[in-house]
Amino acid sequence: MIGNVRRRHLSAVAASLLTLASCAAAEPGVAVRRSDTAVAVSQDTTPPAEPPASTPASTPDAVPIPATDPQPDVTTPPPNSVELNPADAQIDFGVNKTPRPYDDFLQASLADIQEYWRETFPQIYGTAYTELSGGIYAAYPERTEPIPGCGDTRTSSYEQVAEGGAFYCEFGDFIAYDDAVLVPDFSERLGNSAVAIVLAHEFGHAIQQRSGVLAQSVDTVYLEQQADCFAGSWAAHVARGESASLTFGDNEVRSGLIAMVEVKDPVEVGVTVFDASAHGSAFDRVGAFQVGFVEGAPRCAQLIDNPLPLLNLQFSNNEEVANGGNLPYTDIGPAVEKDLNLFWVATFKNMGRTFSVPTVAAYRSGGPFPSCDSIAESEFPQHSLYCSNLNQVVFDDDFARELYDRFGDFAYGYLVGNAWGDAAQTQLGSTLTGEARALANDCLVGAWTKAALPENIPPNTAPDNDKLSVSPGDLDEAVSTALVTGDAAQNDNIVGSSFEKIASFRAGVLNGISACGF
Repeated sequence: MIGNVRRRHLSAVAASLLTLASCAAAEPGVAVRRSDTAVAVSQDTTPPAEPPASTPASTPDAVPIPATDPQPDVTTPPPNSVELNPADAQIDFGVNKTPRPYDDFLQASLADIQEYWRETFPQIYGTAYTELSGGIYAAYPERTEPIPGCGDTRTSSYEQVAEGGAFYCEFGDFIAYDDAVLVPDFSERLGNSAVAIVLAHEFGHAIQQRSGVLAQSVDTVYLEQQADCFAGSWAAHVARGESASLTFGDNEVRSGLIAMVEVKDPVEVGVTVFDASAHGSAFDRVGAFQVGFVEGAPRCAQLIDNPLPLLNLQFSNNEEVANGGNLPYTDIGPAVEKDLNLFWVATFKNMGRTFSVPTVAAYRSGGPFPSCDSIAESEFPQHSLYCSNLNQVVFDDDFARELYDRFGDFAYGYLVGNAWGDAAQTQLGSTLTGEARALANDCLVGAWTKAALPENIPPNTAPDNDKLSVSPGDLDEAVSTALVTGDAAQNDNIVGSSFEKIASFRAGVLNGISACGF
């Protein structure tokens, strides 16, 4: 019980976007080391236990969810194809390092990152960029050459580097990364561009040192937000074709988004976004990366004084963490349906309109499909849709169950909520079509989600109202669902790319229905 309202918490624990190739003892992440201790951004690499299968044994095989991971980018520039600036801090590989297929790619990426900041830093801060003085180090157990210490120790051991995965140290002005677990794993599963974006994040902390931000008293989460933003601004520079040695396409940008999801904070009781070790949820980190990608480094420079909003969602006890707040699959449908209807009836009433509540029907991935005048049969698998001639929301139950099992119950809410958004658009007379309409639905799901944030639920809500309340992890589940349901390429223009869907959803969550154009 919270106040007077019995709140059904949606899922708190998002399943990993990708099945890990192996379980490492160290927690991968990114960190900024400012003193003798490291504040690491980490996410436990052990996949959470799978929820029990809720599909009956007689259920035919569901249509597989599209692969979350982009095809790994294992290409590297040909040897000596990258012209390094004499001032470049090149990677110190050490003599015992096992050669990796991504080594040349990282060298090229780091050279480009430094060239980017030589040009960009003076434009933003009005002073010349100072070269990285301490170097860049690949850490692995067999390394014999020392890596500088960060704080009280003269040197950094492999274990210290692996604890944070990758970090920038202000004291020594150097970067180190785990070349035995984190980077090989990211490269294999996400592609080399994801690793480059992680290192661009670390260079973001080096920029904070040069701009004086690290000398200020700034909450860690805001330092991480700005570094994520800087990484996004560099990724956009490459995607625009401004790099002399690298190219990023849709897969590379998407892998950067997934990297932001993978280094999100875990959910813990009593932990707030302003704790010393907090670095941000996937919702927040992806958002910062997107702001940098779209608005550029000058906007990122403003984030310390004018930060992006943060949503501080917390569980109140360990029992909620243990079960992830998940409703059983058989319960989540009626609960979401009721809450969506409450939201849209109230929203239309505020507009002086009346919302005609739709009926709901599930169908199987292989059919038979509902008779919807405006929907082609090919659109039904892996969708939720609004049949205007029936005033009915219909959804692929096999796909919804698979999303639920993979990510949690808000994946179901995000999927089905899209059809309610389309019902609202239809009843409001929206003339949007195609991708624009689909992205408006994502935004409207975000507006419904905003109304379910604990801070927006009136404290005197009647207990029997059973109002849904968004809980920790739910927004990350929506981000994960958008990553697997978006168009494969930016120019497909069917339902919107993952990048566009997440941006639209975030706009609704942060700014409500007005952000959706209604």
